[in-house]
Amino acid sequence: MNEISTKERILDVAERLFAEKGIKETSLRDITNAVGVNCAAVNYHFGSKEGLIHAVITRRLEPLNKKRLRLLESYEAEAGKNPVSLERILYAWIAPSIELYLKNPHFMGIAGRIISDPNKELYPFFVPQFEQIFLRFKDSLMRALPSLPERELLLRMLFILGAMIHTWTNYSDLERFSSGHWPQTIGEEVTESLINFCAAGLQAPFPTQTGETP
Repeated sequence: MNEISTKERILDVAERLFAEKGIKETSLRDITNAVGVNCAAVNYHFGSKEGLIHAVITRRLEPLNKKRLRLLESYEAEAGKNPVSLERILYAWIAPSIELYLKNPHFMGIAGRIISDPNKELYPFFVPQFEQIFLRFKDSLMRALPSLPERELLLRMLFILGAMIHTWTNYSDLERFSSGHWPQTIGEEVTESLINFCAAGLQAPFPTQTGETP
């Protein structure tokens, strides 16, 4: 077994065990036993369990965020001086995450757990991975929705994040609530439905438009 494959196997097994057992509940011994190496291999490649956790997160998030930015930048180039449509902005934000879920459901389970139940060790490392993306998409959405106040836009973007995370982590629950057969995996129609749902939410009236008290 060569050095590169050992490192990848450690990452793959750690990702699976973190998703199945929890990050705190998974020990380095659990991981090394499953991989068939000793703890020195983890220390050699990652320095510590914390370093391994960071590597598991970065391995998935860096390509995810790069793909999101590439899509958004291509849509902006096509639009020229005009705003990008909401549907395209949301596709660039949402579709790559669904694609990652389909390829690596274990990781998206980890991501959902960290975001929905943050702990003081991981949350400060995890959230900045999304900061640049969040602000970049915020700018694009502000151009597409110039009449929507920034405060309201930020709230609605938070709701979109919640919808994405819930889709990753709870999609399988729909089979229980369905009166008939429900597909086991997320397909393109789920991505399209989520984008349509989020676009409608972004365009919904806000309190000052309806005459209600903010």
